[in-house]
Amino acid sequence: MRTFRILCIDGGGLRGVVPLTVLKKVEELTGKRIHESFDLIAGTSTGGLISCAVSVKNPDKPNQPLYTLNDVMDVYLKRGGEIFPQRNKFQNLIHKGKDLFEPRFKADGLDKVLKDLVKDMRMNDCLTNIMVCAYDLNNNIPLFFKSRDARVNPEQNAKLLDICRATSAGPTYLPSFKMNYPNNDEDPQRNCIDGGVFVNNPSMASLAEFSKNFKKYLPEAVNENYIDYNKVFVLSIGTGSYTAKVSESDTEHKGALYWATRISDIMMRGVNRTTDYEMIQMMVEGNYLRLSLTIDSYKHAEMSDSSSDTAHYLIDEANKQILNDVSKMNNLKAFLQKGEFMSLNSISA
Repeated sequence: MRTFRILCIDGGGLRGVVPLTVLKKVEELTGKRIHESFDLIAGTSTGGLISCAVSVKNPDKPNQPLYTLNDVMDVYLKRGGEIFPQRNKFQNLIHKGKDLFEPRFKADGLDKVLKDLVKDMRMNDCLTNIMVCAYDLNNNIPLFFKSRDARVNPEQNAKLLDICRATSAGPTYLPSFKMNYPNNDEDPQRNCIDGGVFVNNPSMASLAEFSKNFKKYLPEAVNENYIDYNKVFVLSIGTGSYTAKVSESDTEHKGALYWATRISDIMMRGVNRTTDYEMIQMMVEGNYLRLSLTIDSYKHAEMSDSSSDTAHYLIDEANKQILNDVSKMNNLKAFLQKGEFMSLNSISA
């Protein structure tokens, strides 16, 4: 069995600048574009958007990706305000009551950005396998959009725009997204919300996908009965977690109004930590690497904050806590070396 490499990217709204910063370092170390280094790229919410954007092919040059990482970063830095428009204090006061009954943001801005980004391209227009996670309220089931399915069933070769809308429809932030997606005996009429409600870190889901279907990902392994997990590598990149403690006095007598504005980040942090624990237990030592950061500033903790101040805070923290951390960089280089992402000479350079 040949080496199989998986990249997983968490959800986290406009915190997507964090994994993009890390991926730029991965490209620098390997000398390869991201789609060339990984056999499967999995993402939830903003991670799903990034998965599509870094792997979709250029229609004019079908063997090359349409976007560089800098192109994708520019979408976050320059067009984040279209997706999540900033409000002043007066606007916040006006919308305070309205936000209890409606999503905080309309989908118009995100629709426009996605249409400009992925146009009418579909899953099969990606240069590597992708898997994007959403939750279907109509069937009340997790929904995984997979290149593996799209290749064999034309009806599942969904538009990337629809996939991105489905995975990023965060409750309280954006309205749910309706689309048609047939699969076995399920109702094909879907009503999707953000996959972060159940699998914000898609590492374990992607490992399960490969483990169950490894012969379809590796046709040369058709006669093999077992997976050599020594040759399976997973790089998991987070978008950061706000780390302030919530005290007993803060929560003892609080109800829906209090939790509605806080539960998303708490839920994501718990799911991410649980998945990380499971991956550490399941994977061969050295074959799994998790890179993320802590956000200690409440001012910059909101996932929908489209201010340049918050974006640059997150990028600075990604550099400080990950790229400039000698231990983490040694771990990344060791991971890339063991997984044969690049030559030994490249790593030592």
